[in-house]
Amino acid sequence: MSDLLNHVLTGDRHEPVMLLVHPLGADLTFWDDFVRAVDGRATTLAVDLPGVGGSPGPERPVSLGEQAAALEVLRHELGIERFAIVACAISAMTAAVYAAEHPARTTALVLANPTPASAPGARQMLGERAQAVREGGIGVVLPGAVERAFLNLPHDALYERYMKRFSAQDPHAYAWALEAAAEADASEAFGRIACPTLLVPGRHDVLLPMDRTEAAARLAPGARIVVMEQAAHFVPYQQPARFAELVLDFVGREAIPVRSSGAHA
Repeated sequence: MSDLLNHVLTGDRHEPVMLLVHPLGADLTFWDDFVRAVDGRATTLAVDLPGVGGSPGPERPVSLGEQAAALEVLRHELGIERFAIVACAISAMTAAVYAAEHPARTTALVLANPTPASAPGARQMLGERAQAVREGGIGVVLPGAVERAFLNLPHDALYERYMKRFSAQDPHAYAWALEAAAEADASEAFGRIACPTLLVPGRHDVLLPMDRTEAAARLAPGARIVVMEQAAHFVPYQQPARFAELVLDFVGREAIPVRSSGAHA
C-alpha cells in the first residue's frame, strides 16, 4: 500500500481542510453532493480507502490501523498540515484511530452514523454477507442491502444513484472490506480522541442505530450528539445540504487547537 490513495482535492487549501472518508460499500463519489453544498467555504479532500475505487490495496482485509496509516501518507505527500475528518458509518472507526494516533494533525471529528466497534450480531452478518458476495456476486445482497440503508426514505434519484454505484463495485474488494469491518474495534482509540467531536446519527438508521452513537459518546466524553431527523444510514449522502451546514458550523466555530492526547473535548 505504498502508492497514494485515490483522492479529489477541492478548494485552495485554506483552513479548514476537511478529509472526507466514505462508508463501507461506497467510494469517494459518496461525497459529491456534500462537496457541492460546501461550495468552496472549506477545502475538501475526498479519498478512496485502500482497495476501494481507484485506490491500490492488498487482496485481503485492510485493518483500521492500515487505513489510518494510508491517510497519513496522503496528508504528508499533499503537504496539508492539519485537517478535520468527516467520516460516515464504519469509517468513523478509521477516523477515530487516525485522530488517536495523530492528535497534532486532527483539528476536529464529525462522525455520521458512528460506531466504536462492530457489535457481535453485526460481525456475524458482515461475515455471512462477505461469503455470499464472494460466491454469488453483488446481486445476491440486492436490493435489501441498499433498502435497509434508506429505510423510510423515498426511492428517489439519490437512492437510484447509490444503487447503481453499489451494484457496480468489485465483489471481491467488497468482501474483503466486509471482513475487515467485521473485525473492526476502535473502542480504545475513541477513548484517546483529543479534539472536538460531533456525532451525527440518522433517526431512521437500523444498521447503526442510536445505541451505537451513545456507545461512542461514552468513550469520548465531551462529544456532542446532533440527530439528523430525515436521514437513515447515510446522513451525509441523504441530507448533504443540512449536513454541510452542520459540519461547517462545528468545524469553523468549535474546532480549537488540539490538546494533549490525554484530554477530551
